[in-house]
Parts: sequence; structure tokens; C-alpha cells
Amino acid sequence: KIQIEIFGNSFEETDRLAKEIKSIVEKIPGAVDVSITRELERPELQVVVDRVKASALGLNMNVITQSISSYIEGAVATSYRERGNTYDVRVRLEESDRQTIEDMKNLAIVSPHTKKQIRLLNVAEIIETVGPIEIERKNRERVVRVEANTHLRSLGKVMEDIRKGIGGIPIPEGISINYGGEAEEQQEAFADLFLLLLLGIALVYMVMAAQFESLLDPFIVMFAIPFTFTGVIFAFILTSTPLSTIAFLGIVMLTGIVVNNAIVLISYINILRARGLKMAEAISEGGRDRLRPVLMTTFTTLFAMVPMALTRGEGSEIWQPLGITMIGGLSVSTFITLLFVPTLYAVFESRIKKNGAVR
Repeated sequence: KIQIEIFGNSFEETDRLAKEIKSIVEKIPGAVDVSITRELERPELQVVVDRVKASALGLNMNVITQSISSYIEGAVATSYRERGNTYDVRVRLEESDRQTIEDMKNLAIVSPHTKKQIRLLNVAEIIETVGPIEIERKNRERVVRVEANTHLRSLGKVMEDIRKGIGGIPIPEGISINYGGEAEEQQEAFADLFLLLLLGIALVYMVMAAQFESLLDPFIVMFAIPFTFTGVIFAFILTSTPLSTIAFLGIVMLTGIVVNNAIVLISYINILRARGLKMAEAISEGGRDRLRPVLMTTFTTLFAMVPMALTRGEGSEIWQPLGITMIGGLSVSTFITLLFVPTLYAVFESRIKKNGAVR
């Protein structure tokens, strides 16, 4: 669900802005069930006090507030005890004396200084209006939310259109807008997954460096990872799949999976060179001997992901991007592993190591 949070103390300004944003969101393709969380359905009477008149007559806001509260809601005058139970005795006006607005205007407020009774209509105006059923707060600020669901369009594309639409609205002073809901959660999740991706790449390199006992060979193997992203992008374009949290999780998984074939190939080439074969012979024979194992490991993973990528059942929209991500990334990375990685290996071995580069 999309949530557009509007912070501000003024009910009038925030409600007006919420209605304006709602009208914009309703026009955006893919945004459905647009609503405003604050409902103005509760009738109420607002007492607007003229502070100058009240002060001149010896009244203050505290006296006026307590007097009205005692008349209408009642005040606890004493307590009554019976059989160990205590009951409050509340005193207030008769119901017939607090029914209409005229009854409210004729309420007598006693000045604490002059002890005179002053009618409420002399110091205040009573307005009949409607107010919110509840007042929501976030971080101790009043907030009203414009909410919407998405249909047939990705959350990212809908949010992009919403941001553009709201960007053209003048925001009153003292009011701020924040994007919450799934959009906020997705942004936080992407930031965490990006850090995990970097950490995963670093750990994979460290493990390979320890196994190969070299800093160069793992670097060659890692060249298969950028082409994995290319395969994922192509798969997303072909299937019109948006980048989601699950798809990003698949990309993180691919950083450890796609290097397996390159490790098998490069390690076997090193073995052949240790047996005395020349560079070109070792690469040619290593590619030929390891072609079937590389294809077997790739195809078994790809075929296992096909049902997940092709399923159309209930809940498939959650896990389907993971299957598409794995298939696209593995397909391109395998092709690159068989052609580009051996070529890059030959270039590095013949030029960099030849010039005295440290392994």
C-alpha cells in the first residue's frame, strides 16, 4: 500500500492539501482505492473566545474552559461510599438546559475577580462545524495520510508518477510531506540489500583468494559478476518484470552462484599448466574438458527455476521475479564464463604476470 503522509498542525491546510493530493493520485494509472485517513464526520461546536473582551471582563481561558466543562460534562463534587465501594458524584446542568446552541450562549461564567456572572455570548462565538473522528500523530506531530493500492503497475512506477505530480503543488509553510507504506519499506530494503551485495562480493573474493592463494585469479573470476547484472536486466525487459525486493535478493544470491563455473574452469586450467602444458593448450583443453560439468551445473539450476518463473498460480507474483532473476543471470554469466573469462585469463597471465605482478 502507498501512503503519503502530510504533517502539520492546521487541520484546514492539511485537509485541503490531502484532498488536492488525492485528486492527483486518482488520475495516475495503476493507483486504485485512493482514500484519506482523516474523516471529518463528527459534528462539534467550537467556542471561539475573544481574548481581549474576556480579559477586560476579568476572565481567562482556564476559567472559561473549566466552566463550560462543568456545565456540559460535569464536575466531581464529592464521593459516595457504600459497602466498600466509592462512587463519584458528578454535578452538571439539567439536560433541558444544555440542548441547543442558545443554551450554550447563555451559560454564565463567573469572574474570579469581580464575582460577576458573564454570559458566554459576550466573550465568545459558538460555531457549528464538523471535526475528525480521531487525530493521528507520528513522532508527536499531527499527520493525515493519503493511501492507495496498486493494480497492474509496479509500485516504483506508480510512486514515480506520484512524486512528479506532487512536485508541482505548492506546499504551505509549516507542512511537510513524507512517503510511507510499502514505498518507504522498499527503499529501506533496497539500501540494506545493496550493502549485502557489496559485502557478498567482498566475501566471495576473500574466499577465492584464500583457495587460489592468489589475488589475481579471483579477480579474473569476479569478472563474471557484472555480466550477471546484464543478464538480469535483459530478463526483466523481456518479461516486463519490475525490480522488487525478492528480485534484488536473487541478485545477491547470484553473486555467489555465478562464480562457481569460473572457479571450476580456472582451477582446472591452473592444474593443466602445472602439469607442463602451455597457456593456449591449457585453456583449450580446460575449456573442452570442463564444458560438460559447467553446462550440467548451470542447466540443473536453470531447470529448477523454470517452474518458479513460469507459474501463474496464487502468490506467484511474489516468487516469480526470483526465478526470472536467477535464469537471466545464470544464462548470460555461463556464456561469459565459457568465452570471456578464459580470454581474460590468458591476457592477465601473459602480460601482467609477465611484467612481475604479484600473485
